[in-house]
Amino acid sequence: MDWSALTPLLANAAPTIGGLLGGLIPFPGGAILGQVAGKVVAEALGVPPTPEAVKNAIETGEPEVVQAQLSEAEVRMQTEVEKFKAALEDVQSARATTLGLVKSKSPIAWGAPVVSVVIVTGFIALSVLAMKPNMAGIDSSVTLYLLGAWQSLATMAATYWLGSSAGSNDKSAQIAAMAASKPVIKR
Repeated sequence: MDWSALTPLLANAAPTIGGLLGGLIPFPGGAILGQVAGKVVAEALGVPPTPEAVKNAIETGEPEVVQAQLSEAEVRMQTEVEKFKAALEDVQSARATTLGLVKSKSPIAWGAPVVSVVIVTGFIALSVLAMKPNMAGIDSSVTLYLLGAWQSLATMAATYWLGSSAGSNDKSAQIAAMAASKPVIKR
């Protein structure tokens, strides 16, 4: 059983949670929020975070108590969605600031490209040293440690340039649409 099987059980009592679990509220990050929603419902019902345990608790629990627990979970999940939306809006705001700097021809706009070039150059240099540690006369374990640290920086630089802009705009638009309308639960 997967979490989406609970959507019909949650449709009326917790529409946000039901929509997230069933994938009926489509937006990037929905899978992450769907996992959070499953845990939130399980915590509210006092059961292990598995679809089977949650379904059993809903079906065998006293209806009034279950309804109150699901209402509590719905409020908590709406708070989690709001936090997620705020984080996405923060990223969008940072992107807008960068674009504003570029449009105004501010020298600060060169900050991200310069930092990215430094990071990638350092990563390449450390990669070469990792392959030939004797070339610089340093211990290979130090080189590998530094390469690991710079690898995470290189990943962040690549994500900044390749993975965030279009996705951020799509996420923002989809979240705005989600916030403007109630989730539609399909059966």
